[in-house]
Amino acid sequence: MKTIEPKGIVIHSMAQYLVNEDGKTVHAKDFLASIGLSVHAFVEPDGSVVPMKPVPQKASHAGKSKWNGLEYLNSHYLGVELLVEGVHSYDSFIAKIKDPKTFTEAQYTSLANICAEWMKEYPLISLDTVARHSDVSGAEVRPEDPKQDPGSGFNWLKFRTMLSIRELENY
Repeated sequence: MKTIEPKGIVIHSMAQYLVNEDGKTVHAKDFLASIGLSVHAFVEPDGSVVPMKPVPQKASHAGKSKWNGLEYLNSHYLGVELLVEGVHSYDSFIAKIKDPKTFTEAQYTSLANICAEWMKEYPLISLDTVARHSDVSGAEVRPEDPKQDPGSGFNWLKFRTMLSIRELENY
C-alpha cells in the first residue's frame, strides 16, 4: 500500500446512503469502495467516526485538485467525508448541503477532533492546509464538473474556529 506524507486535509460530504446500479441502498463507504474511491474517515450524523483507509495510506478522494501550490491532492492530503443523513439522489443531496440544518453539532465536534488529531500527528498539516472539496476542486480547477461539497450549509467559520481552539490546546 502506498503511503503519503500528509500535508493537509480535504473536507467532503456525501449522502449517508445511496442507491447503486442494482437499485439497492448502500452505505457511503460501500458505495465508494464499489467505484474505486476512498477516504480516510467518515463522520456519521451522530458524530461517530468510521475509518476507511488507514492513515497515512493514499486514498482516492480529491481527483483533479489543486491547493497551496500542490496538484492532485490524493498524494498529499487526507480525506474525510461528512455524511448527510438518509438516502439521497444527487439532486436531493445537493439541496441538503445548502441547508444550514443538515450538519449536526456532533459532526462538527467529531470533525474538529479528528482534524486536530491528524494535525498533531502530522506537523505539515496546519489550519491553512485544511480545505473544502469545493476549494480544491471547484470551477477554477474543474470547470467541466466543479465540486460543491461540503456545501454552503456547512458552517466553515464555525468549524475553523473549533479547529483553531483544538490546535491551540495541542501545543
